[in-house]
Amino acid sequence: MPKIAVPSAFDAAYWFLQFADKKQFFIEDEKLHHLLFLAQIVYMQRHGDEILFPSMFIATEKGFLEPNLLKVFANGHPYMPHIKIDDKTAVFLEQIWDKYAHLPLLDLRSTIKQSQAFQSYYHKDNIIAVDMKQIAELFKTDKEKTPNNRIRMSQHGPVVVSQWQPKKVNKKV
Repeated sequence: MPKIAVPSAFDAAYWFLQFADKKQFFIEDEKLHHLLFLAQIVYMQRHGDEILFPSMFIATEKGFLEPNLLKVFANGHPYMPHIKIDDKTAVFLEQIWDKYAHLPLLDLRSTIKQSQAFQSYYHKDNIIAVDMKQIAELFKTDKEKTPNNRIRMSQHGPVVVSQWQPKKVNKKV
């Protein structure tokens, strides 16, 4: 039985929402789902059999979403008292925040949708609950394929962007 860091996906979601409020940052519901999904994946990759929070994600046209949060947040965020998470987990969630929260929603969505994990689970007319262990492994494989590249949106769709390398010019006088 895996060890759990946070009691529920709601606790992790509210931690992100409270942190966003503290930073005076508006977080869209879809971005919240992406942050939760990425937090769960990264946590599993770092901690083996441990999971960040008990949950189930489904593959949708927007990426991987947590259906229980989707349903509860459909009419706005319900009231929940202040969430207290242990310091080690809070530091981890802040790292996820720092890495992903400031990315534009379209970049975050395209990064997830371009992954091998999404390609293998998403089927247009079917709702499929994903196997998080398999997803974590697929994301690890994707990361190894493109270690220093990032996927961005251009006017023509997603593109892989890497650091600019100027041409070397032979100077002949």
